[in-house]
Formats: sequence, structure tokens, C-alpha cells
Amino acid sequence: SCRIEFLNSFFDHERDEETELLSKEIKEYLLQAIPSNTFIAWIAELEGKLAGTSGMAIWQVLPKYSAPSGKIGYILNMYTLPEMRGKGIGTRLLNELIGEAKSMGLDYLNLHASKEGMKMYRKAGFIEYQQVELGLKLK
Repeated sequence: SCRIEFLNSFFDHERDEETELLSKEIKEYLLQAIPSNTFIAWIAELEGKLAGTSGMAIWQVLPKYSAPSGKIGYILNMYTLPEMRGKGIGTRLLNELIGEAKSMGLDYLNLHASKEGMKMYRKAGFIEYQQVELGLKLK
């Protein structure tokens, strides 16, 4: 899947047993999240071939100033196949997600950007958030 290709490329991870387990978990997640509208996905085709993917997880969080309703979107899985890059595919996919977020009444969008995607996200209006995000891996 493009999600696996993206993750393996981004994290320089070789295909292995962990990849197969992750593929299964991704499929289970999508089978549940897409019908419940907690994940929105777009794919792009060019000349009948898969060119790119995008996704947005919809989260309900405790309301805050930047999201008074508590409805936010997290953009992820923005991936254009290497041979399809430079044709505006990523920008078009991002714009579709932004439009979808607006139509769903979301207050706020966030994402983690790769170096390659930073220019596209800034052009779309994304700015660096003032707070540092920390993480704690539990497994």
C-alpha cells in the first residue's frame, strides 16, 4: 500500500515481518474509520495509474481557543509516487482535504511535514505551531 511505501521511505525502513503486521493493522483501521467518517482518504490517478494518496483523521478533542468545537483534522499519508512528483498532484490532494475539512465544519488542521512537503504546506497557509509537541511511546 502507499501508506507502507510512505512510512518505509520516510523512516528508511526495510520491508520485514513488522511491515506485514502493520499492513494488517492499517487495513483494519481503514475498514472501520472510513465508513464512520473518522478518516477521509483521497487518491490521485494520472493516465490510469495511481499517482498519490492523502488522508485526514478526524478527531474530537476538548474544545480550545484554536478549535472551539473541538473538531480538528490531522492530515497524514500525503504521498506522491516518486515518478509522479512535480506535477501538482500533492497540492491538488491537499486542497481536496482542506475543502473536505471546511465542509465538515472542522476548526483546525494540523500535520507533521517532511522537508519535501514543507513548501507546499506553507503555500497552502500552514504555519509552524508555537508549542513543541512531545511524544511517549507506550509499546
